[in-house]
Amino acid sequence: MLSLFLFLLMGCAALFGWDIHAPGILSTDFALQVKPIHERIALYLEPSVFSYQSKNRGGKLADPQTYHVGESFAPMLVEAFQNGFDEFIFLETEPTPEILKQYGIPYLAVVHVEDFGNKVTMKGQAVSLSTQTVVFDSEMTELKRFHSEGTSDAKKIFAKKGGPEVNLNAALENNAKLIVQYLQDSILAGNWNKKI
Repeated sequence: MLSLFLFLLMGCAALFGWDIHAPGILSTDFALQVKPIHERIALYLEPSVFSYQSKNRGGKLADPQTYHVGESFAPMLVEAFQNGFDEFIFLETEPTPEILKQYGIPYLAVVHVEDFGNKVTMKGQAVSLSTQTVVFDSEMTELKRFHSEGTSDAKKIFAKKGGPEVNLNAALENNAKLIVQYLQDSILAGNWNKKI
């Protein structure tokens, strides 16, 4: 009877797949690794970021999987910016130079999701999120654009914490951390001339 139940459960996963949702909150390590700087910055996320999903199952033998990336990544980015800058504004409307000047915003970051990677092997699973960030000044002149890739090593995650949700959350947090740290370094250095 137990084997029939397990067979049915596994069969449902193979037919319908898994919906994987991350907690969408930063770990306590984030605040230890990223200290806020005294700067005013705004973040704008296009609607496609919030709704971004991946059906990359990670391998031919893996069950169908849907990773609900955007629903977790968007709030994590907002939290990351809140922790990384003394003055942070989340723009929910499409930015214009008039809006940026009205609110005295010297820097605007617009983050785009480029790709989500999923690699499943017999030893475990690793996921990654690639993004592109474009930074504008108050005139909406592009200052810089850069790529970030946050990854998660599943062998460590599953061994210590367990679950693809935690694995996904770690990859998203690593990406958000890279974005904020790069912006902090660029602002402090005044390094806006070179595009990478």
